Amino acid sequence: MKGPNGMNKRPPRSELTRRSFLSGAISIGAIGASSKLDRETIASTPSPSSVVPQTSRTRGFTLWCASGGLIDPKSSSDQPEVETFVKQCVDVGVTRLIANNASRILVDTARAHGIETHSYVALNSHGGVRMRFAWSCEFIRPPIGTSEATAILNTHRPIWSSPNAQPRMSDFARTHQELRGQNREHRDELQPYERLQLSPIFPEMRRHEISRYLDLLEKSGADGVQAEFVLANEDAEGVDTNGYETAMVDAYRAQTGRDPFTLPNNTPDWIQFRADQVTVLLRELRETLREKNPRSTFTVSLIHRERDDYLKVLQDWPRWVQDDLVDELHLWFRTTSSLKDVERHTKEAAKIIGGRCPLVVELSCYHPGSFQDPTLMLEAARRALTNGADSIGIYRGHAVDQLNFWPVIEKIVSL
Repeated sequence: MKGPNGMNKRPPRSELTRRSFLSGAISIGAIGASSKLDRETIASTPSPSSVVPQTSRTRGFTLWCASGGLIDPKSSSDQPEVETFVKQCVDVGVTRLIANNASRILVDTARAHGIETHSYVALNSHGGVRMRFAWSCEFIRPPIGTSEATAILNTHRPIWSSPNAQPRMSDFARTHQELRGQNREHRDELQPYERLQLSPIFPEMRRHEISRYLDLLEKSGADGVQAEFVLANEDAEGVDTNGYETAMVDAYRAQTGRDPFTLPNNTPDWIQFRADQVTVLLRELRETLREKNPRSTFTVSLIHRERDDYLKVLQDWPRWVQDDLVDELHLWFRTTSSLKDVERHTKEAAKIIGGRCPLVVELSCYHPGSFQDPTLMLEAARRALTNGADSIGIYRGHAVDQLNFWPVIEKIVSL
């Protein structure tokens, strides 16, 4: 079935349309140089001349946000702040919100204003070791966010120091250590920046992940859910290091007669076997969502990569699209402000998808190195649309508000 704008949809949702933000002024100061470099390519690299057949307002525009927009609401007393955020979204043409653990207040408020809301969490993300830093911004006397502080930060980059490792683990992972994914060394202690993931070879793990997304829908009443694929633990060649838990090794040995411990980690069929287990998880998730809530939309968000690198991190998304396991594919430009990356990766993805499902390009203005320059953001959206994207979205609301990117959204909507 197709929606009003011709996109493939499950009946009968409207069409297309992430994490607290460091002070907008801080981020501008930290990445201004990278934005300036690519801004110079705008004039020298012309946009494709093809005409976009429909406006963003009919395509829809997506904004990622917190559970209540810019806040995580605790009670009905937070309703006015949620209402203000939603009205701002309406004013600039946002048609969909994708909120981290979307709240019922946001869903109901947005729906009353004609905006659909989806709820997202990271798939199979159960902790890790994050690094926190102290920085020289502590010594800026004007309050962060004021024009005086902004002027200082736009001139002087923050100096980062004193890295501090902070391990985290979900309650489920803590009580189900036997379900953990293992690297070749079976090293349980995570290193800085490593993530804790469970193994999809275990049916209990898959049931738990599925229940998380069903809970998102039930608690919020949202119109859909999104599975966000975060960074994987990768070796020097960019290949996922997990998969050496006994159950996975035994299953591979039974199927192929080979022991993965005797093979390089980048052995093609060993990579494919591990990726197939992720596909099993997505297939079961998709089937359960269709059974329990057939009107809901299921989307996945993937960080953009080179075409041959997705499978290395076990993301066999061309197969997901081919097998109708997702309603939409969202391509996330997370820590880049390269227009050439947007053009090339969008075009490649659109060609592979071949119209089977909508392709949404998700442009970050939140992360270091992202599109925090308004001119670059607008041009990136234009390049994405002329290279096959069905719709544009921005990650995320805190950054949009603190960088005052609301006018940028309005311009993108009018493309």
